[in-house]
Amino acid sequence: MQGAQAAKDVHAAPDVKPLGVKIRLVQIYYAVVLLVGLLYGAFINPEGDLGFVYDLSMIRAIVQMWTSAQAIWMLQRRFRIAVPFCIISTIACAVLSAIDVFGMGANILAYNLMGRFTTVSFVIVEYVLAALVVVYLALSHSAKRILVVELDMEPEGPGNSWHVLPYRKRIRTWVFWRDTIMYFIVFSFLGHWAEILFCRLIIAGVFMGGYDPTNAMLWDQWLFPFSAEGTALAMVVLFLHPLKERILRKTGGKRILTLLLSFLANAAVCTSIDFMTGMVANQHYELWDYRDMPFNFMGQVCLQNSMVYSIAATIIVWIVYPLMDRALRIIPRSYADALFIGLCGFYAFEVTLHFFNF
Repeated sequence: MQGAQAAKDVHAAPDVKPLGVKIRLVQIYYAVVLLVGLLYGAFINPEGDLGFVYDLSMIRAIVQMWTSAQAIWMLQRRFRIAVPFCIISTIACAVLSAIDVFGMGANILAYNLMGRFTTVSFVIVEYVLAALVVVYLALSHSAKRILVVELDMEPEGPGNSWHVLPYRKRIRTWVFWRDTIMYFIVFSFLGHWAEILFCRLIIAGVFMGGYDPTNAMLWDQWLFPFSAEGTALAMVVLFLHPLKERILRKTGGKRILTLLLSFLANAAVCTSIDFMTGMVANQHYELWDYRDMPFNFMGQVCLQNSMVYSIAATIIVWIVYPLMDRALRIIPRSYADALFIGLCGFYAFEVTLHFFNF
């Protein structure tokens, strides 16, 4: 069994050839694309005079970040699918760039930021390098001899699942941390959308409280990552779900008692995260203000919101997280890794865009 697993490892397989200088240069090309995407995010001000629009330039940057990160990973792992993936994604990004620059007027903004000569030179270099990469991968026989590894289509199976592998062993595995980071990224965005829904429910009179209809970060920048919600989900994986399982064992399987104790633990953790986030990012109540709400503490947390967060956390601990864990166990290994790599590239761009501005 161990020998079969080792044969799947590209580093252990005896017939795997070195990547070579040319493929390394292709990897460097995609690394430069990633760097340019991060610089674009760092120099574009979401709150500038032009306002914030998820236009074609933004979509192109997101696609380039996602696909470039995956291209680097696929080439490093010597996957056969790296050749068609890189060719198709590079051509697609070049087409998006051409439409954006020549059809949507992105060149005008670039002229204002960098000047006409610099912009034209940058565009020419971009297209030339993309063309060289596509031609090399399409015609190179050496690349096809090196990139020969097939995707690992075997599911990970239940071996890394929470109900099979003990927690102390799980936290030492790559799969555990890969999954936890993906949960953090995904729920950072889902948490933002949940906040929008919560404000809509306040408008509808379902909940008490106020909201700021001019808050561009909430309403317009809909891919602004709310890291507090992502951190809360990571806490579910690292602490709250293992605690629930421990309580369940200690109570001899008494699920009602375990549910109550788990809810109290969830309430304490969620309220603490909400409060600490408020003390760091909402000291002047520009994001929210609960001082007029009943049972509030320093205007940063209140009973109503804590109950909503605690109920949501309990549902995630008992239902959502186990379902997500089981879903990832049946996805082919290579698909799960590719999803992780793409999400990291996408998240890096959004963090740079919204938290770093020069």
